[in-house]
Amino acid sequence: MTKRVLGLIGAMLLMLLPGLALADAAGTAKGVDPQADALRGTTTQTLVVGSDIFLGDKIQTGPKGLVQILFADNTKMVVGPDSSLTIEDYLLRNDGSAGKFVVDMLSGSFRFATGNAPKNKYQINTPTGTIGIRGTAYDVFVEPDGTTWIMLYHGALRFCSNSGQCEEITDVCAIGQYDAMQAQNVGTGPQIAGEERKSLQERFRYAMDQSPLLREFWEKNSFDCLHKTPDVPPVEEHHPNPPKVPDGPPECEGVCTEGGRP
Repeated sequence: MTKRVLGLIGAMLLMLLPGLALADAAGTAKGVDPQADALRGTTTQTLVVGSDIFLGDKIQTGPKGLVQILFADNTKMVVGPDSSLTIEDYLLRNDGSAGKFVVDMLSGSFRFATGNAPKNKYQINTPTGTIGIRGTAYDVFVEPDGTTWIMLYHGALRFCSNSGQCEEITDVCAIGQYDAMQAQNVGTGPQIAGEERKSLQERFRYAMDQSPLLREFWEKNSFDCLHKTPDVPPVEEHHPNPPKVPDGPPECEGVCTEGGRP
């Protein structure tokens, strides 16, 4: 009888194990392109659609890699090609205690949209500063030296450099930038032209083309930020040597009457 009871208990535990693993997961990979891995402790797992994402995972992608993650609180995050990030904390930790949503974006291109948790629970770190969030969707590009670029689609962002200087952006298509020493509001995408606009188009790949993403990871405001003709006021024509306008009446030929007129 004892063996039979133990056998039944063992079978029940085996049935519960998948549910236990799912409860511990912070999120799920909804879309994956090749060359995407999760470093978990001393092991590396190749990510596929449906893979669980856990607290402490370091997500890394290759030149063609892409991971689209839906978290348990409906937060959405995209990790683009040649990118890496670490999930430092999650709202419900593996031990059941309450936490924050903290992600370290180490390098590369990302998209982030908040879920159902209180907005003061979200924090994004990069090598040169932090991003605080208020009900927000935005794209991020972290350069190899840690310089961070942000483009906002809705909500508001407050971002601070490691030195403590902070700025805030609230407009659709607003762009912020910071390094370790300073933070600045760059302007909005439709206002920026020339070479600076081209460099932004290279950084914000998903503002230029959302087709690699699942529809639920699209942002409706993103297309117009860098596609529309720049909203730049016309430049007035300038003549370096404008023709001289005579002060008095025109000169006359031959005999002139009083006042200089013929």
